[in-house]
Amino acid sequence: MNVIENNIGLNTLCWLPTNDASMDHEEIYKSWCKTNFLFIEESFVSEKKGLRPPQIGGIYAALGYEKSDDLSAATVVMPTGTGKTETILSIVIAGRFQRTLIIVPSDSLREQTKDKFIKLGLLRELGLIPHQCSNPVVAVIKQGVSKETNIDALLKSNIIIATPSALSQFSEECLDKLTSACSHLIADEAHHITAPTWAKIKSSFEQKPIFQFTATPFRNDGSRIEGRIIFNYPLKKAQDDGYFKKIQFHPITEFVDDLADTAIAEKAIELLRADLEAGLDHIMMARARTITRAKKIFKIYSQEKDLNPILMHSKISNTKASLKAIKNREHKIIVCVDMLGEGFDLPQLKVAALHDHHKSINIMLQFTGRFTRTTSNVGEAKFVANIADPKVNDSLEELYNEDSNWNDIISNISSSKIKHEKSYQRFKEQFTTKSRLLELGLTPNISTTIYRMGMADWKPDKFESFINKQSQLVDFLLNDEKTILAFSIKSFTPVAWTNSKELFDESWDLYIAYYDRTTNLLYLHSSAKDGFVKKLAELIAKGASQIHGENVFRSLSGLKRLKLQNIGLNKSKKGLRYSMHTGTEINDQIPDIEASRATKSNIFGKGYENGELTSIGCSYKGKIWAMDSNSLDAWVKWCQRVGNKILDNSIDTNEVLKTAMQVETLKEYPDIVPLSVDWPITLLRKNNETIKIHCNGQEYSFIECELSVSEHDNKSSSSIDIILQAKDDKYIITATITQSGEATFSSNETLVIQFSQKDHNLTELLNEHPPTIFMADTSTIEGGLRYFLPEDDYAYRYNPDNTEAWDWIGVDISVESQRSEKLQHSIQYHTINKIKDGYDLVFDDDGSGEVADIVAIKNINDDTLVIDLFHCKYCLKGKNGIPTPGARVDDVYQVAGQATKSIKWFSKPEALIERLITREKTRLKNGATSRIDKGTFDDLKKFRKIARYSKVKKGVAIVQPAISQAKISNEQLQILGAAETYIDDVSGVKLKVIISE
Repeated sequence: MNVIENNIGLNTLCWLPTNDASMDHEEIYKSWCKTNFLFIEESFVSEKKGLRPPQIGGIYAALGYEKSDDLSAATVVMPTGTGKTETILSIVIAGRFQRTLIIVPSDSLREQTKDKFIKLGLLRELGLIPHQCSNPVVAVIKQGVSKETNIDALLKSNIIIATPSALSQFSEECLDKLTSACSHLIADEAHHITAPTWAKIKSSFEQKPIFQFTATPFRNDGSRIEGRIIFNYPLKKAQDDGYFKKIQFHPITEFVDDLADTAIAEKAIELLRADLEAGLDHIMMARARTITRAKKIFKIYSQEKDLNPILMHSKISNTKASLKAIKNREHKIIVCVDMLGEGFDLPQLKVAALHDHHKSINIMLQFTGRFTRTTSNVGEAKFVANIADPKVNDSLEELYNEDSNWNDIISNISSSKIKHEKSYQRFKEQFTTKSRLLELGLTPNISTTIYRMGMADWKPDKFESFINKQSQLVDFLLNDEKTILAFSIKSFTPVAWTNSKELFDESWDLYIAYYDRTTNLLYLHSSAKDGFVKKLAELIAKGASQIHGENVFRSLSGLKRLKLQNIGLNKSKKGLRYSMHTGTEINDQIPDIEASRATKSNIFGKGYENGELTSIGCSYKGKIWAMDSNSLDAWVKWCQRVGNKILDNSIDTNEVLKTAMQVETLKEYPDIVPLSVDWPITLLRKNNETIKIHCNGQEYSFIECELSVSEHDNKSSSSIDIILQAKDDKYIITATITQSGEATFSSNETLVIQFSQKDHNLTELLNEHPPTIFMADTSTIEGGLRYFLPEDDYAYRYNPDNTEAWDWIGVDISVESQRSEKLQHSIQYHTINKIKDGYDLVFDDDGSGEVADIVAIKNINDDTLVIDLFHCKYCLKGKNGIPTPGARVDDVYQVAGQATKSIKWFSKPEALIERLITREKTRLKNGATSRIDKGTFDDLKKFRKIARYSKVKKGVAIVQPAISQAKISNEQLQILGAAETYIDDVSGVKLKVIISE
């Protein structure tokens, strides 16, 4: 085969004619049309060579789509190493593409693609095309073109390969001529497609076939990759089929930054040398974030003379020679700064030393693919990283756990992201009009005003009349059913600080309209402060009537344990038309509202709906909002939920304030038994594993510390003692209510809490962020404020018919914990053996910082996880020293408090299981027996992954044999009922109570 390179202009183009230099590009194209592509699939059973299943699937999907009437861009998702380039070759030849422009992100990928096209890669080797099918004329664009004569020469080719940066140097005339002459566009590594240089090229191919190939069809910036996913070969399947090498993670733990690089290097070199001694053809890459860092790291590796380390970054000279030497295996260690990335095909790269972590999971997924390619004489990929590095991004945190399985994690993350992308594409398929709005990753604030359409005419096309001289339309979209309209405008308004007409403020605003035909309601959203919503409504729905007044407050319905944050009132008092109230002031206004001396103007509050914390605000004038932002499709679903409430005539808005949580400022603690106390939410939201508590020279891990309330004597008091249980040690924190209604926290010990690499006085922190105290009547106390529900709204009595009586023969019901000795006569041991057949994993979590005494987990088909929490409590001994089941209310308080406190874990099931993993490691590290009574540690790690991506069913049970089913008292049922009410309100979980006969 003769390969001739012919330069045109200033080394702008390289011509690469085929094996038959006498044929021009048109004759070559005719040879493709006269021959048939053979779709031969490989078979391991018959040892037949051919295309891999992902390649066959991608080719069929692309060719079928190309023959359809859909002219939108098509995306083919194939993980790295599954043969993406050969798939591109195949669709060009089998699809008989007349002239194809292929854009790639880098020079190295451009050269790699060129090399495969001039010989048609594996297509000839596998016998997929006959001899009569000629190789293409391939043109490679290296620089810009400004003369149309050069374009004429360039178009004497079948395949044109370029980077968008090279095409950006073209004159407009030359670029237009080039793209107009091409029949197809293929974008490789298409997650770059929303970048301006890429998007400009893509926009030139409207009404022409566009195929986008990528392993990661999602972006870090939230913008969307326009194009329907027509084929997705899951990463998990690539792993199972052997196209994606398994990954071994080798963590090191080094807290001293100056020592971390050496520790990483030593481990990576050890792994590389072991692989080489085993006869594997492996190369190692050490990743650094900057050139300065790379030079520092290179000094460590430069001592390994026999491995001939090389430093690679963008400023080194003679890159081509260095890359050639690397491919020839002259260097076994490469210290690299963002080089050898997309398109660099070297399957021998198998050891990665991550001296600097990637900032996003998307980039990490792409980077990982460089090391998982398969070829002969290579083994599994190996990654080395410092898991003690606190700078790991939250999205990468799961990868950098000590026992993390990278194969499952990256597969699950990739699958989840692609699933979300497909869901959005199904929503996007409602829109056939081209619009950038769908690709910008719109996240409008959640708010709307609602109109009844009645007999109004719905004419969304009239929105263009909304634009005036001071604004211009930027973009718009309208779905095919003409029910969802969105447009963005740019407005120019004079600045306020001068009379000059030369200066203007420029603002960008988004407007959304959604017409729900099933309810005949119109929802309008505007990001502008003034809104102009009424003007828009008059244009697109003339005659529609805005919903305002009392019915708007129906949107507050359905929120359990609703805490009103603020309320605005219109009053008829002279000199006072409007007043805003917060905190305890809200309660004082309710009599005025009931007596019609004031009307509701606006209300905002937070509560629980379907077991999820949510917020809602509403105004008498008609606006409804939440303190949140989300995607366009999520906004539509939110509007539908709100609209259903607005139309529900059974909702009495006068009951909204009556049923909301009320608040009072305390002068002293009420005569109500406190069930439990929990850390302030600001601490619970932090990474608990990194928080430490210090006292008297002792250091405690936060996850093994717990707050509880000391014994209560049922008398009003200005103070309560809170016990800080840290392992086996106890410290007293006294909470005191002052006459001014403030709560202060103090301790005779100096308690220090450490987080975010800083020390804080614990009691001072609690003064600023008070803990939450759960009371026996379902009320809560935070600082000097008590939040409580109207007494008439809730029946606190637990239904005794719902209790379950067990036989406790052989159990000493005064012994609660089985402890590490596994005491067989304990309540906990008996409970574990009673329930364990119904679960895959049973975990003994008893002790300070517990989630529950017993956590039981069952996996259902990998798409549903059952997590049940069991809270055990011993029976108090009577006067004769014998524990006897009865009706003592003291036997209920503490266990009810533990149950109510534990449901916070249900908001993040993955974090719950992660906590169990940490507590198991700590137990084993201290030489004690395992906390796992059924199942394995590997099961825990597996369930942690499933919890992240699957549905979780939750349950809470109280196990208290001290309660007698025959003698259960009303006081006991009231405490259990209060716990049941709180748990149901906040999580939607029904409380189970297990007692004695």
